[in-house]
Amino acid sequence: MRAVISEPHHIEWAEAPEPELGAGEVLLEPLAVGVCGSDIHVFEGLHPFVRYPVFPGHEVAARVVGLGTGVDPAWEGALVALEPSLTCGRCEACRSGHYNICDNLQVMGFQAPGAMAECFVSPTQNLHRLPETFDAELGAMIEPLAVAVHAVTLTAVQGKNVAVLGAGTIGLLVAQVVKAYGAASVEIVDPLEPRRRVAEILGLSAKTPDKAKYEVIFECVGNERALEAAIQGIHKGGSIIVVGVYGKPATISAGLIQDWEIMLKGSLMYTYKDYQEAIRLFAVGQVQGKPLITHRFSLQEVNAAFNAALEREKALKVMLARG
Repeated sequence: MRAVISEPHHIEWAEAPEPELGAGEVLLEPLAVGVCGSDIHVFEGLHPFVRYPVFPGHEVAARVVGLGTGVDPAWEGALVALEPSLTCGRCEACRSGHYNICDNLQVMGFQAPGAMAECFVSPTQNLHRLPETFDAELGAMIEPLAVAVHAVTLTAVQGKNVAVLGAGTIGLLVAQVVKAYGAASVEIVDPLEPRRRVAEILGLSAKTPDKAKYEVIFECVGNERALEAAIQGIHKGGSIIVVGVYGKPATISAGLIQDWEIMLKGSLMYTYKDYQEAIRLFAVGQVQGKPLITHRFSLQEVNAAFNAALEREKALKVMLARG
């Protein structure tokens, strides 16, 4: 059994063929799986890079329960976090170490089957071993934290005045990483009071949109209005990192990018070192994940979980777990 989004606005827990293990692959039982904003984009028919049916699940902590040929027996029973990027290893981006922008990138849960299932298959190279005492829900949140780590490492934040637009899961994690990396100040900007309240629980400053200016802005919303707000809110010579996923083209004040010498840069996913840093940040307590979890469901309750995630004023991280 596994979750399938057969078309926009339709997800169900359905029969699926038994997974087959190839060389270098392992069989995993998911312990905790997060519902991501990108999953909701797929559900709503707004993700630009998928074809239906889609088998979701890319934020996951799992237990290794079976080994394919050639796999080191030490993997048996391991607690792991999944890095869902499937890359070619041959293109220029892969050869230079930037495999997150592989020319042939596929992502488990989007272009390849994911982890919302009774069991699933992954290459061992996509697994990060976790300490046995590591909390499974935090293990599932390693993936979004790695997204945040990668974004923050794209520009200097130490000693800078920073804003994060959007107090969703990614925005709240980005803000915590920015704070951990020594920013002079970091403010979360979000119009929704419940999300600002979570930010404050995390020890972050949060406010509604205004006309303040910043040296660095992380755009974690993914729409035209937020990107334009970032351009209007940046100091001359400042940096904007675009982390939000866009479902359609955006019109922005491009003239200001040139005239103010704004650096506008996108951030996609992560690499191995970002995952390792995310594990460290959770392990030492520099980033909190638990306060972001607003809803919990069993794996079989995927329909209810996705509907809960659609209530954006109430939901942050929706988490699925084995029943």
